[in-house]
Amino acid sequence: MPASEAFQLTTGLAIPLLLIPHAAGIRLGYSIQGMEFGYGRLLYQFWVVSPDFALPRQILLLVIVWIHGCIGLRSWWRTMSWYSRAVPALASLATLVPVLALLGLINAGLDIREAAQHGELSVTLVASNGETVDRIVQAILAVYVGAVAAILFTRAVMNWGARQFSAIRVTYPGGQIVSVPLGFTVLEASRWAGIAHESVCGGRGRCSTCRIRIVQGTGNLPPPDELEARGLGRLGTMPNIRLACQLRPRGDLTIEPLVRPRATSDVDAIRFDAAIGGSKEIDIAAMFVDLWGSTELATGRLPYDALYLFDRYIQAVSGAIRTHKGHVTSVAGDGVMSVFSMHAGAGVRDVLRSVLDIWKDLEKLNIELADDLPKPLKVGIGIHVGTAVVGWISDGVSQSLQFLGDTGNVAAKLERYTRNLQCTLVVSEATLRAAGISPALEQTTVSIPGREHSLRVALIKQRGDLESLLALLPAT
Repeated sequence: MPASEAFQLTTGLAIPLLLIPHAAGIRLGYSIQGMEFGYGRLLYQFWVVSPDFALPRQILLLVIVWIHGCIGLRSWWRTMSWYSRAVPALASLATLVPVLALLGLINAGLDIREAAQHGELSVTLVASNGETVDRIVQAILAVYVGAVAAILFTRAVMNWGARQFSAIRVTYPGGQIVSVPLGFTVLEASRWAGIAHESVCGGRGRCSTCRIRIVQGTGNLPPPDELEARGLGRLGTMPNIRLACQLRPRGDLTIEPLVRPRATSDVDAIRFDAAIGGSKEIDIAAMFVDLWGSTELATGRLPYDALYLFDRYIQAVSGAIRTHKGHVTSVAGDGVMSVFSMHAGAGVRDVLRSVLDIWKDLEKLNIELADDLPKPLKVGIGIHVGTAVVGWISDGVSQSLQFLGDTGNVAAKLERYTRNLQCTLVVSEATLRAAGISPALEQTTVSIPGREHSLRVALIKQRGDLESLLALLPAT
């Protein structure tokens, strides 16, 4: 079980433990003792009678209920089209409502405490049947705790029995076999055994990244339910392709996950060594990377599936950039703009090395996602060097590294020529001149809108040409 789901489950189970003493105490106090529990009486109970126990419990109850509810609403709304636009407003509400509630509680409680200390307030809280109410509340708590414990114990016994007598065996690639009780989904079986299994939507049937191919045991499969059938219908898959999060096999089967899980570690961002915190005019190398045929890639896919493919592509590109001391300044759709410092002449070498890594990573990605792609992923890349104003731009909450000048614009325009020139990389002559090399590459002249003179560029169509170009550069 992912940590987020475990946290949501834990907070849900904790709510009755905190709510029963409050709700049952009030209701029983009214029924048995005839006491009216208004807001003033409860504040007196929290702040004067039991500030060390009842007050912290009530604050914890408020926080846990609110967090649990927000998690549930987010899980419900996150797939809706309007949710991304409403996130700022919803985040403000999710923060302000509990904060204002706590401030109101604290303000009123301090007033009650001060009045009680000066003898200006007298509240009768204890009646002749007070102990009876406490015993009933404790009994209700014991019943709840016992019921939860009994359910967990019963589930453990059933799981043990199922593994011993009626377990279902799921065989994974490589021969690993997992035995799980009848009723488990294949995704739950993977989690049970600690096997990495991609599921972008969290196993709710809203994507198809958990999909599997049934190698053996198709006779042990129930028909897809409405949710699974809708997802598989949009994919147009074969009958032996199922969603692992919805499939509850009735017998043994052998499967093959069709989407390789993402790596758990990300490449840390590497910032410039140059002092650019306060907007400096420096020489940079700008690189723009764009994915060819992105519209075709997204057409006909479930939103989460398209998100998964674009995320893998963006991670491959941005990871290569950061590995070689570059900085991603913007991601617009499938276009990635980045900047490299030309400090000590290292910029050209770093940017070309990042291109080589992008090339290699996309080749690996094409192999991994071959069954999901109508055709291999291909990118166009433009590189140009020049002077730009580089600095951190802040909106008061976060900050991002940006650069201003014509260099980035030229790099983006050069990328557009990759399609017409049928190449992967277009490098300006200024870039090669900055590196002090004159490689034997196919060259041509292109026009850049807004610039009076044409620009001389070199074309790189094969990965071997790029590797030969890198070999001409100094190693350090």
